[in-house]
Amino acid sequence: MPEDETQDRLRVGGWVPPYSRDGSGYGPPLRPGSRPALPRGVQRRALGPGPGTSSSLRPRLVLAAALALACATTAVVAGIVNGNQEPAPVAAQTEEYPRPGEPFEPLRPTGTISLLPPPSATTTSAYTLPTSRAAATVPPTHTRWPSKATPAPGRTARPAPPALVTGATVGLESADRPGNRVRHRDFRGRLDPVGAGSSDLDRADARFTVRRGRANANCFSLESVNFPGYYLRHRNFEIRLDRSDRTELFDQDATFCTVTIRQGAALALRSLNYPVRYVVADRTRLVLRETTAEGATALLPRSPL
Repeated sequence: MPEDETQDRLRVGGWVPPYSRDGSGYGPPLRPGSRPALPRGVQRRALGPGPGTSSSLRPRLVLAAALALACATTAVVAGIVNGNQEPAPVAAQTEEYPRPGEPFEPLRPTGTISLLPPPSATTTSAYTLPTSRAAATVPPTHTRWPSKATPAPGRTARPAPPALVTGATVGLESADRPGNRVRHRDFRGRLDPVGAGSSDLDRADARFTVRRGRANANCFSLESVNFPGYYLRHRNFEIRLDRSDRTELFDQDATFCTVTIRQGAALALRSLNYPVRYVVADRTRLVLRETTAEGATALLPRSPL
């Protein structure tokens, strides 16, 4: 049965254009892109956009973004929750190489490692890594206490230098001749042995009362105890015992100044009106001789006998 050439050629799935206008295939071919108009009654509705368009990809992108956000949120929550807990250990294996001639044994777990992400800097973890003993040990510090100063050995107190005291009764003993004292005998000054066993006259002749210097208050005059008003004086550079005549010459001859000698251990008697002369013992006689203080007779004030 011949086909109706007036009807358009239709196939399931779309319209297939004829090869020629008359349908025989031998007419002039149609130009590419030409599409005869379909009858109004048989025109199909326009199909929607295909799966490759942007409207079909948008829901998938939104779904993928939502899933990625949910995974990230779950990972953060899991890190915070498990940050305060000890990481769950998983088996870790240490490689062990078999020795020649020994049967191979399967690897055995020797330790545990954690596959969880490390806690963030803001998360406080209860797990503390052990520190080396060398780093944790702090060498003790030795406090040096100030050493106690060793007290210097006590020095023997040096006795006060001898001195004459105005108004005191004294005896003058020789520092170089112990037991020998200044005395008067036959009104002449002498240096004789006088002790506790000596006669009363000898012991009385060796006693003198210290007076203020008759010519100078800073010096001294020696008055006899058993001959009151008589003083030791120098005359013709010889020490004598004379009575005061109240003359200026007598007062100057009867005034002697004391000089400390031998590092404060003894005294020397210097003449007031002859400052370069000192009382010196010439054997047993006392004379006024020109010398130094160290060259004079060293005297020590003693208690009277």
